[in-house]
Amino acid sequence: MKTPILFLSFISSVSIVFAQRENDAIYFGGCDVQISCACNNPLQGHIYKFDDDSLEEIIDPACLPLNTFYSSATFCDNSTGELLFASNGWRLVNGDEQIVSHKLWFDNIPHPGGPDSTTANVMAGPLFLPHPGDSNKAYVFYGQYIPYTIQSLSFKADKFFTYAILDIPTKSLISKNNIVLSDTSSIGDIQACRHANGRDWWIIKPDIYSNKYFIGLLTPQGLQLDNIIVPNAPNTIRCNTSSKFNIQGNKYIQYNGPYSRSVHEYDFDRCTGTLSNFVMHDISDSISPSDGSLASITISPDGSKFYFKRNASIVYNLLQGFFQVDLATDSIRLIARYAGTPQIMPNGKKMLFYEYVYDTATSTVTQRSISEISNPNESFENLNIHHYKYTHPNASLGIAPSNFAYMRLGADTLSICDSLSVITKKSANKEPSGLLVFPNPATNHLNLVFDKNSIGTIIINDALGKEVYSYLISNPNLEVQIDISNFNSGIYYLSYRNKDVSIHRKFIKQ
Repeated sequence: MKTPILFLSFISSVSIVFAQRENDAIYFGGCDVQISCACNNPLQGHIYKFDDDSLEEIIDPACLPLNTFYSSATFCDNSTGELLFASNGWRLVNGDEQIVSHKLWFDNIPHPGGPDSTTANVMAGPLFLPHPGDSNKAYVFYGQYIPYTIQSLSFKADKFFTYAILDIPTKSLISKNNIVLSDTSSIGDIQACRHANGRDWWIIKPDIYSNKYFIGLLTPQGLQLDNIIVPNAPNTIRCNTSSKFNIQGNKYIQYNGPYSRSVHEYDFDRCTGTLSNFVMHDISDSISPSDGSLASITISPDGSKFYFKRNASIVYNLLQGFFQVDLATDSIRLIARYAGTPQIMPNGKKMLFYEYVYDTATSTVTQRSISEISNPNESFENLNIHHYKYTHPNASLGIAPSNFAYMRLGADTLSICDSLSVITKKSANKEPSGLLVFPNPATNHLNLVFDKNSIGTIIINDALGKEVYSYLISNPNLEVQIDISNFNSGIYYLSYRNKDVSIHRKFIKQ
């Protein structure tokens, strides 16, 4: 039975219901055993539970039979925030401390690093998302990786990108190992941002080249990823990347791995799924090449600041520490010397990070605490930092969820595609259907998703007005896929017409 040991805020007598709380509990732990709660402190699992304002409580111990020392992800009830599922990408458990699946990976891919120790040994873990078309189901997306060599460089990369489907009412597994992508991608790095329509989810999975990203939209009909080349980004090999969307959904930040040790910044369009306005921030003088994976990163809610924790390096004369990077000025400032992973609260308001007291004489940790930054958008000089705010002797110092979707982000009411029925009306007497076209830019395929079954004609013209494609939807359909692999690169104009509606979209073929 889980017992709350520390309450950090109290709910008044007024009944308050918080919607979209699917990520309001975070599970930490490092216990590598089959039996719940069999490890000594500080390796027992614990749960941070949040409300709409702050950290509500710490549940310790949380006796889940799951090793999350390297990676973790959770999925919660959208109204209560109670834990429903947790996974490290290898094992799946539920909030009732039951093992739902001992192994999520394909049988022909062995456990990384040896016998099944319940952990996937990767800093970035799986990603849970609600099913856009069924409130009783949820997805967990996860990579399955192997050793990989390219241009004489050896590293790990995801061989498959897959998902499992979960049944929420019974807290059980419906299916697993559903392949989304069977192409090499950056190990463990998966990020999602809610579409401007407020229902669907954009998913980004980085390629192993730094100017390429697999981007797709999760709709009620499923997910397909296209390999997108981002203009102006350098085409270099990368691995062990770590990415974040800001909670507003208009910025995407990626630590590009140990080879370049740079931060890539993009603007993100929630309507089209487009990355643009690439900016590279060189932080190579602040990180050792041996500091392979910076999963310990986060981005401020407004996307203006980048936070990271680095390890010490005697060779490069670097001390460990927790830092802020101002993306406008590229200034890097030390926040705390002995600190661990940063984590933006699921409500998007504050940031937590582990901080501890280290006795150099005895080489031991004498105090484990959780510190809080209440205004992470501010520059270093104006940060409101509460050092050692919450004493937590059983806190693990290592890992926080690196793949983390902001559930409270809703429809973008200022966007042209804030509705699922964005159209150009020709008849006020008929209720026309909406049309979503993605990805944009597109490389090989263009997906068309209607909000209801539609019959009509699709025509695509190039930038000079020449018709290059036409197709008649003769049977009612919700979804159409167009092969554009033979199109020349450039701007195109798509039109959908029937007797009641005329809808126009512009897209880019890369």
